[in-house]
Amino acid sequence: MTTKKLEKNGLNGMSNKPVSLLDQMTADVWQQVSEAVFEEAVVDDPNRLEIICDGDSWVFGCEIVDPKIKEQYDDDVYVGYFDFEEANDAYRRPRIFSHHLSKILDCKVTNLSWPADDNGTILRRTIEYITSEYLAKGRSTDNLFVMVGWSSPERNSFWYKDDKLSAPFRLWPQVAHFDAPAQEKFWELYVTYLWNAEEYMPRYVFNVIQLQNFCDAHNIKWMCWNSFYQTPAKNPDEWHDLDIREELEKLTNFVGGYQYQTTDQPNRRHGTMNNYVNLWDTVDPVRFYKKDQPCSTFKSYIEQPELGIENVLCGWHPSPDSHEAWAHELVRYIKEHNLLS
Repeated sequence: MTTKKLEKNGLNGMSNKPVSLLDQMTADVWQQVSEAVFEEAVVDDPNRLEIICDGDSWVFGCEIVDPKIKEQYDDDVYVGYFDFEEANDAYRRPRIFSHHLSKILDCKVTNLSWPADDNGTILRRTIEYITSEYLAKGRSTDNLFVMVGWSSPERNSFWYKDDKLSAPFRLWPQVAHFDAPAQEKFWELYVTYLWNAEEYMPRYVFNVIQLQNFCDAHNIKWMCWNSFYQTPAKNPDEWHDLDIREELEKLTNFVGGYQYQTTDQPNRRHGTMNNYVNLWDTVDPVRFYKKDQPCSTFKSYIEQPELGIENVLCGWHPSPDSHEAWAHELVRYIKEHNLLS
């Protein structure tokens, strides 16, 4: 595995561990991890609320490390290394917002998130889990509430396959991370020619629409939010929220179009330009947390001075105090807008 570090992003850093262990797990190891991670998903009371959370490192709770575990390692071991150590789970999990939600709302919470994931992977995993654990088994979704924290729109993933490797290739345009030389070549081409808002902004909107449509089709209550936006070439304290509507408006008339014909005018071709603002307008403005409003992300909420959080971040991720504050904000928002009914 080859890792180039263009800028520290709080995930691969100095660790020799893969960005996502899921990329290299064998079936037997995955089974063991699945049993550990999803053990709380078993519902004893069918009338009890169950929440399913998904997202990337900000939902997972990266960089929240047990000091007793950390002191067993050299000081130069990057803190992100411990995100992949199951021994740290007992310390990390009670300190992240999903655990606080379970206490405040007296409910079961299943946290599907994984560090470094892109939105497409988050979406597919959420839909696959609900389909396999509920729909395919005939389990009711009446008391299910899905909560998704989206990552930066640029992140993407592909299934890479050669003679030795068959696994997801998680592509971050800002961070060069490879498991095969051919992936580096692809990354270079992608960053040079394909890393464009004309591609990733519509893709982001379709991810949100797919989540909304899937949940609505199966009578599943849901909400989502943007966790953060990783502003290119900036440290976390300089990241700003991405105004989705503004970005889409910039692309109007610049993201291609199509022609079509109708039966009542068979000899005429009609033409139109793609306008993804119209698609964005179909996203529920309530179930999408503070859609098109200021201070609309996990990051911008916890940075508000009036909250008085002394240490907002642990490195590049929310601190335990920030996770607790975010949990209370989510509960406030859920109750204010009656999202559970």
